[in-house]
Amino acid sequence: MLAAGLIVCAPARAQPAAAQLGATVDGLLAAGRSLSPALRAAALDTAAASAKAGGADALDDPVLSNGYSYFMGNSTLLTQSFPLWGKRSLRREAAMADLDAARGRERAAQDELDEKIKVAYAQYYLTARDLAVNREVAGLARQMVAASSAFYGQGRGDQGAVIQAIGEETTARTEAARLGGQKRAARARLNALVGRPADAPLAEPARARPLPAAEPALAVLVDRARAANPTLSASNAAIAAARTRSTLADKAWYPDLTIGAGPLIQTNRQVGFAATIGFNIPLPWGREASGQRQAAAELGATRQRYDAAQLEIEGALGEALARLRAARATEALVRKEAIPQARAGFRSVLAAYGQGSGELTAAVIAERQIRDVELRLLQAQLDEQVELAAIERLIGGNL
Repeated sequence: MLAAGLIVCAPARAQPAAAQLGATVDGLLAAGRSLSPALRAAALDTAAASAKAGGADALDDPVLSNGYSYFMGNSTLLTQSFPLWGKRSLRREAAMADLDAARGRERAAQDELDEKIKVAYAQYYLTARDLAVNREVAGLARQMVAASSAFYGQGRGDQGAVIQAIGEETTARTEAARLGGQKRAARARLNALVGRPADAPLAEPARARPLPAAEPALAVLVDRARAANPTLSASNAAIAAARTRSTLADKAWYPDLTIGAGPLIQTNRQVGFAATIGFNIPLPWGREASGQRQAAAELGATRQRYDAAQLEIEGALGEALARLRAARATEALVRKEAIPQARAGFRSVLAAYGQGSGELTAAVIAERQIRDVELRLLQAQLDEQVELAAIERLIGGNL
């Protein structure tokens, strides 16, 4: 069978190709994770959040002040404010939750890039398969040209049949040119995704990603998504940060302590020591209350965003799983039934034409049918790869 035979590569050619970038999707995934500017930007965002968390519970800068009193003399004070009631630990807790959210966004960016690379590689691989199919179709067209030319040379055929057969061969060559451009476009997209120049060389694709033996149930996929989907993880962390900031806003009504000390040079030139202690006085002028309302609204918004993301992921999983199953069923039917039937039909019609009991038009129709079913097979295989990549992004890991 053609579809099965095209998967097999000669060992002498497969070995060197596997060592080059582009031969398999695994090498491209590794290259994307190390070279992609988008992932480097996401990593820097995480580094920024980490740096911010490192100083989240630090004290405010001390204040150095100088004052003069006619009776007391000159005083220089160094004052420092100290947040009370666990405010510093709450600030750090919120910053650490922001860091977790940044890590989740970085993982989500990586998963999205992985999905794009998997889909682009599937297009690259299946375009190469399509070119191989087209070469065999061109071979069938040449068989028709030979048969019609032989008949015409024997005086049993007409010139129209020869022209028709040559037209089919020309169509195959035209399709080869189109597919060659499509393959170059897929190569350029893959290079862009892994952070390389669009015209950088890539090895010939050696094999497609294997599909799982059986698809897990939707409930299993949903459970995996809830546990490992990075977007949900980032939303969970955002909820934790908003909850902590809401608690911090409630404690804005509690006063903080300020302590100061420094030398005192009295008017009689004697040197003494001055110390101060104070508390800020939160007054109901609206700032604390508005901060509480803001924190409560942000907490509610993050919870709603989490619920929306979870529903969207569950719905997307259901759709992708249904399409994957449909694609697998289509591939099985085309591979096991449609392709053998189309090939048998072409052989029968061409044999009849060779014996003078048929018309070339029937052979042309049979040849086109082979092309159509081969295209349906390749499209089903592409659909499988696309849906598999989508499911793996949604569950945060490979099936």
